[in-house]
Amino acid sequence: MGTISVNKLAGYSMVVGPILALVCYFITPGGMFIDTANPAAPGEVVAALQGNATLAGITGILVPVGLIIFFSGLSQFVANMSGGNGHAIARLGTPMVLIAIIGWVVGSGISIGLSNATDPVLGAGPVTVQIGITAVSTLGTILFGLGAMLIAGAASLRDENNSYLAYVASLAGVVAAVTGVIGGLNSDQLELMTMIGGICFLVFTIWSVIIGLSMSSSD
Repeated sequence: MGTISVNKLAGYSMVVGPILALVCYFITPGGMFIDTANPAAPGEVVAALQGNATLAGITGILVPVGLIIFFSGLSQFVANMSGGNGHAIARLGTPMVLIAIIGWVVGSGISIGLSNATDPVLGAGPVTVQIGITAVSTLGTILFGLGAMLIAGAASLRDENNSYLAYVASLAGVVAAVTGVIGGLNSDQLELMTMIGGICFLVFTIWSVIIGLSMSSSD
């Protein structure tokens, strides 16, 4: 029976995971493309989720799956730096990314529940819960951005990686973190900051795919 190396599987994970998570994030009801809602207006988000409950359930499952697959690959990418340039910096960023993903996974699970919470007895409950989800998601954006900045910045110090692409990915992390701070402190800017953050995640995904392809073909 054939086997696959840890490095090759990690590479595939860094390709498949972020693409799956990002695509499902973009098509999540209330997001950028399906029944777009202002994240600062939780009632609109809840209405979009409940109006597209099946899709909300599917994306609520697949986003976490994609994120977990991605983190598996990212962990190995950081481990490969062991003993060399950038390893200490990348290790500092890894738990930040992990905590962000945990927050997003929990938020996705609660969103699945909200998409089916149509009982009028609940009253304003779903809206209140959505406010909490938005807060957790915003904090996750900040942490992920900081982690991405550190990991990509560390990767730029190594000869086997394209330094310029790593710089761009690191900058995307910085911008994502800043959008999270601004959106968290000023709800009037949250919608715009969420859009900019989405672009930053797209940039980081492209970098992850490039790194993943390199890892999967290195054996």
